[in-house]
Amino acid sequence: HVVLFGAEASGKSTLLRLLTGIIRPTHGSVTINGQPAHQHDKLAVGYVSAEASEPAKDTLHTVLNTFARTHGITDITAKITRIIDALALGNAVHTEARFLSSAQQLKLSIARSALSDTPLILLDDVADQIGPEVTKNLLDQLFTGRTIIISTRFTSTVDSLALPMMLLHRGRLTHYGTIDEIALNTSTPRLVDVWVEGLRYDLLRQLKSAHGIIDAKLVPTTSFSGQKLRLTLHSSRYLPSIYDLLSQAPLIKVEELPPSLNDVISRL
Repeated sequence: HVVLFGAEASGKSTLLRLLTGIIRPTHGSVTINGQPAHQHDKLAVGYVSAEASEPAKDTLHTVLNTFARTHGITDITAKITRIIDALALGNAVHTEARFLSSAQQLKLSIARSALSDTPLILLDDVADQIGPEVTKNLLDQLFTGRTIIISTRFTSTVDSLALPMMLLHRGRLTHYGTIDEIALNTSTPRLVDVWVEGLRYDLLRQLKSAHGIIDAKLVPTTSFSGQKLRLTLHSSRYLPSIYDLLSQAPLIKVEELPPSLNDVISRL
């Protein structure tokens, strides 16, 4: 599972549609399991977007049942029941598509992709619509064993999903990995909070002048009788040497504050 992050018009939807074979690249190639994407007959159904729509007078159950029979899916009743339960659509089973809310229509599209046996699920801005927590639950309940790409333009969604990330900028993949890995590769500053009992001020001076530290300052605290330091490092590469310096003090606690995607973006 991976998150595809990029600003508006960075190429996210275009990339996802290339992966389904709906559109073909003018240069290069796209292969899924070694086969050109456009030769797969099951990939398009894995693309889920808020723009999708269903026949207005068909009920939710009719849409799923028709899809399952058309695609030769077995054990239809049990699979549809499990998917509807996971998506909390029980109250809308016999509702015509035209009367479904936008959230229910989106969940219907998700249900259809879950019912299929496509190996690739592409959720285009879906997590922004239904929320990261609901999305994470669906990954566990409906999409185990499949490759999932979740596109978003919101940094908060990326932070909440806590998945490896592909960072897309103007149609180019600029970085790939966890936020921690990308922060390390881009030398994104890191914050470290240190609780010390009986801090020596010569140690504070050493920290302020140490290579790799941007800033070291005392932070007021009412929950601890000692001193709390906040260190700002040029990047996490300097953590080992900082720990060596801190070993001279009677440490109570050290907390490395994880970088956010906004921290990484501000660096880029």
